[in-house]
Amino acid sequence: MLARDIMSKKVLSISPDHSVSHAARTMLEHGISGLPVCDERDKLAGMLSEGDLLRRTELGSASWRGIAGIGPKPEAFIKRHSWRVGDVMTQPVVTVDEDVPVDRVAELMAAKGIKRTPVMRGEEMVGIISRSDILRAIAGFVPDVVAAGDEAVRRAVLARLCSDLGLDRATIDVTIENGNVNLWGNVESEALREAARVAAETISGAGGVRNRLRIVAT
Repeated sequence: MLARDIMSKKVLSISPDHSVSHAARTMLEHGISGLPVCDERDKLAGMLSEGDLLRRTELGSASWRGIAGIGPKPEAFIKRHSWRVGDVMTQPVVTVDEDVPVDRVAELMAAKGIKRTPVMRGEEMVGIISRSDILRAIAGFVPDVVAAGDEAVRRAVLARLCSDLGLDRATIDVTIENGNVNLWGNVESEALREAARVAAETISGAGGVRNRLRIVAT
């Protein structure tokens, strides 16, 4: 699944010359946490998010307390006092290409602590992905479907354990008994043991999973 598969194609944006109060009202009216900022050529120039507005002077003097005797830095002063979106927005913008896998998008959003990111095709913004889009992708996920039969399930589970977790085929085994998957062998930690159980449970057709893996310190 790629970014273009889950992105919202209808993107609401604002101009750098819009007022901060207009931007705040727009976010409230549409129930969104941020807005792309596009210039007169419709090129992405920045991003205005809720976080950019948390220390505005409109919130009162308590919203900014400079260091005694020093006061705020000029950049911080502008961000807190200017009425113009272009002065308050965040730039450069964290973006993703439309062909980036969704798991990479989620990792980037988590690492950067952002709630939405524009999706690009070259220099053109073609969509936007929010955390809600990521949640919808998770909610709509359909587990892998494998061929019917115990042997097919056994091979699928083994493949998942080796490819996703890097387990050594020589140290583990999988058997099927009355529709239940049994995991056998040795792993290096409790976390790896639990990860093996989760991996087995993701295989469609695997009824119950009996985790008989043993932890062997290396």
